Amino acid sequence: MTPAPGSRSVRTIWALTFGGAIVWMALIFLAPWLAARGDAGAARIVYAVFAPVCHQIAERCFVLKGHPLAVCGRCLGIYTGFLAGLVLYPLIRGFSRPALPRARTFVLVTLPLALDGLAGVLGIWKSPIGLRFATGVLWGIILPFYFVAGLADLVRTRRERLAARMLAKSPPAT
Repeated sequence: MTPAPGSRSVRTIWALTFGGAIVWMALIFLAPWLAARGDAGAARIVYAVFAPVCHQIAERCFVLKGHPLAVCGRCLGIYTGFLAGLVLYPLIRGFSRPALPRARTFVLVTLPLALDGLAGVLGIWKSPIGLRFATGVLWGIILPFYFVAGLADLVRTRRERLAARMLAKSPPAT
């Protein structure tokens, strides 16, 4: 059976994203592990890598060996969900058709995270770390279905444009 056109690039994008997600998750747990070993300098570097993407408020973070993880519970949930979504991607979508999920699906998985976050911002309630993690996981699971499909479409579009330019530059057949 011959693979569908573009399935190789979708598979490559998925594999690179999966590898990157594994490294990202490992770094989240590396920071407190390094801190617990007494390697404060290296731990600070890893925490600094995550500072631009997470507030890192200690009481909102899970703890490993007495030190907070490099991201808060909600961010950890999003990254865990993203990794789970990557595991599910080939089972649900396969590599031959990088189609986006329905917008309604995106709204449904976004709603719990948005409501929890909004309730916190408005001071209605202070959500427990477990709920923050759960809403993050739910939202994170759908993200690879957009990320892989979007990147695959970008690669396909760039290849088509390059091929069209090359064709336009080639001398006419005699």
